[in-house]
Amino acid sequence: MDDSVRGTLEFAAVQLAAVVAGLHLYWAIPRLITAAQTDQPIYWDPRPLLFIVSGVAIIVALLLVRQQLLSRLRAYVLGIGLMLTYILGWAYWHLGGHMAVLPWVEDTHGHSHEGNPIVILAEHLVGSPIDGISKTAETLLLLTLVLLVYAEYAHSSDDAPSVSSTDSSDPEDG
Repeated sequence: MDDSVRGTLEFAAVQLAAVVAGLHLYWAIPRLITAAQTDQPIYWDPRPLLFIVSGVAIIVALLLVRQQLLSRLRAYVLGIGLMLTYILGWAYWHLGGHMAVLPWVEDTHGHSHEGNPIVILAEHLVGSPIDGISKTAETLLLLTLVLLVYAEYAHSSDDAPSVSSTDSSDPEDG
C-alpha cells in the first residue's frame, strides 16, 4: 500500500476513533449522573459506565500509540475488537428487546421487538440520530482498521526475503 494512502487511513482512523469516543462519552456521562442522582444501581443498566470506560480507553490508546508505548498493530486489533463489540452489542440490545440483555431488571416498559431484524435495526438507526451517527462512525472505523491491519501484514510480507530470490546454487550441481 502506498505510504500516502496508509497515512490518510491512519489519519482517518484517529479522527474516527475520537468521534466514536466522544459520542460514547456524550451519551453516557449524563445517564451515569442521572443514575447516581436517583440512586439507581449500576447493574440496572451498566451501559453508561461501560461506555465511559471504553471511551476513555480509546483516548488513552490514541495517546499511547502517539507516545509509541502501544504498537499500531496492537491498537488496530484492539480497535477492531471494540468496534465489533459496539456494533454487535447494539444489535443484540435492540433485537433482544432491550431488557432481555438485563434479565435481573424488571421490564416496566414492556418494550419488545418483533419482525424483520433488518427493519428493526434500520428503524433504530434513523429514529435516533446518535445511534445513526455512532454506528456509521464505528463501521467506518472498523473498515479503516481492517485495511490498516491488511496494510501492516502486506508491508511486513514485502520485507520478508523470498525463497525464490535466495541464491540456491549448489556446488555439487555444477
